[in-house]
Amino acid sequence: MRRAIVMVALAALMVSPACALDEALVQQAEDALRQATQYLTENAAIHGGYAGSYLADLSDQWGEGHITGTMNWVQPPGSPSTGFAFLTAYDATGDDYFLQAAKQVADSLVWGQLAVGGWDYNIDFSPEGEQRWFYRHNVGADDEALTSGRNVGTMDDNVTQHCTRLLMAVDMALDQQDQTIHEAAMAALEFILEAQYDTGGWPQRYPLSGRGYSDFVTLNDNTLRDCADVMAIAWHNYGDQRYFDAVVRCGEFLVNAQLPEPQATWAQQYDQDLKPGWARRFEPPAACGGESVGAMRLLIDIAVFTGDERFLAPLPGAIDWFRRSQLPNGRWARFYELKTNRPLYFYAETYRLTYDPSNPPTHYSFESGYFNERIAEQYEHIMDVGLAAYIEEREASTPPTGADAIARAEGMEDTVREVLAARTENGVWLRKGGYGGADVLHLDMRTVQSRMRTLSQYVRLARSGGQ
Repeated sequence: MRRAIVMVALAALMVSPACALDEALVQQAEDALRQATQYLTENAAIHGGYAGSYLADLSDQWGEGHITGTMNWVQPPGSPSTGFAFLTAYDATGDDYFLQAAKQVADSLVWGQLAVGGWDYNIDFSPEGEQRWFYRHNVGADDEALTSGRNVGTMDDNVTQHCTRLLMAVDMALDQQDQTIHEAAMAALEFILEAQYDTGGWPQRYPLSGRGYSDFVTLNDNTLRDCADVMAIAWHNYGDQRYFDAVVRCGEFLVNAQLPEPQATWAQQYDQDLKPGWARRFEPPAACGGESVGAMRLLIDIAVFTGDERFLAPLPGAIDWFRRSQLPNGRWARFYELKTNRPLYFYAETYRLTYDPSNPPTHYSFESGYFNERIAEQYEHIMDVGLAAYIEEREASTPPTGADAIARAEGMEDTVREVLAARTENGVWLRKGGYGGADVLHLDMRTVQSRMRTLSQYVRLARSGGQ
């Protein structure tokens, strides 16, 4: 009898974390997600898509600059990023309402897909916009005005790549049953495949202009990494060998484009002969501290994706270069002169190239803490255990469930209460600053997406802990 009482007590202790969870708070978080989504879809959305920020009363809107009321912005945190916030809520709750909200965003991207298969920074739903851009839905139109507009997709700033990711994600969530969305995703993937150079890199824009830096293979703003990421996801989703091969070619580009010792790192952009090239007037051909860490992370990702250790070979030289090239202030320059490895800067007023860091333009980061020893530790761990074992470690990592998930959810409760308390009466979140001025309240979509992700993470942990 005494043993039975002890066992019952132990069982009670094992389930006590689930009992401690604030179930009312979980419901409030779900309700808040739905209220925010309803306000966005019914009030902020234009044809199902979004800007990057709005005045609090939705009377004006911006992307990276001002956009008209007939436009969506697709560069993060524009339409695709908002679509992913809805999908994250759907994943957490299983509520089809959020999937339909994400589908509305996908439909807006389908409408604004260019004839070539990619996207520009904005989508304009006005009649004038349909003439300014040649959209894919107008292919075959008899009206020449609808087929003669701008038709150049951009990989800059994660534009085409993020649109493609969202279309694929919605396509998979709908079991590939929406033919329009599926076909648009396939067209986008064909565009990215076609844009890839034989050397394995991607230009900033495609089709090529035949002049200027937009034709260069671009590492700036993670362009190369975003393209490879899309191809890897596409291979997992659809199994087309061409997507796998595109990732391999990208890795081969990075191996071949690594600068020679003692600057065993990467430039920000390359011409078709794999030589560092000038881009904008403040982006010289140079060893680039600002983009090389991204190249290193991408090489690790490609090694894991392919199981091929040759993509890890460039890392020791790059790690050594970062350790040798740190500035006295603990940071790294964005640009280092080829061969001499001297940090490069520009004078703010004239944009004259200089070694003097005292007066650089303020719109661009010429120094930062680009490198982190964690990437060296990751590489060393892979070498210690072996790539195959490291891949197994990654694959064995699973989301928390049971008591672990409940404990993590409990740890988020104070944050969740703060997020809920910060909502407007419409159920969204505002912040001061932005294009309207320092004291002007904005509906900032990056903030909204972040708060929705927090609530979704909490709900997902709470619900998975109860399973």
